[in-house]
Amino acid sequence: MEVRNAQYNARGDIDCELLLGSEWVPFTASSTDGEATGRQLFETLDSDSTTAAYVAPDPEPEPTTAELLADERSGMAVSPLQGILTLGETEWGKVLAYRETATWQERVIIDNASDWVRTSQNIAFFGYLLGYTPEQMDTLFIAAAQVKA
Repeated sequence: MEVRNAQYNARGDIDCELLLGSEWVPFTASSTDGEATGRQLFETLDSDSTTAAYVAPDPEPEPTTAELLADERSGMAVSPLQGILTLGETEWGKVLAYRETATWQERVIIDNASDWVRTSQNIAFFGYLLGYTPEQMDTLFIAAAQVKA
């Protein structure tokens, strides 16, 4: 019986390939195999110094702070009412003052947005218009989400 690529797996069994006819077939040899052939193959491979040691796969890398922040921001959405109430009269007044000189499309967005999504370009423009940092925009969305109207 020809065997190749013998390697211990996480359970302590040995994964390998057996040549059956002209085809290599995956096989797992185990000391607890119900078939004598599987137990015998395990014993043979277990005593063979060429059987590769099990190497645990690298764990998934931890997400970076930037990835976590991007994920958090992607889920931030509030109603315009929540956003406007959180901004307050003075800050929303700045947006309305800009609206007087805005393009038709910008006026439509200001007047008719059904929700404010943190990752939207239009909302990013509001932040730019108000001179807000990304962190201040995050704080705005977090606070606005708490408004019950």
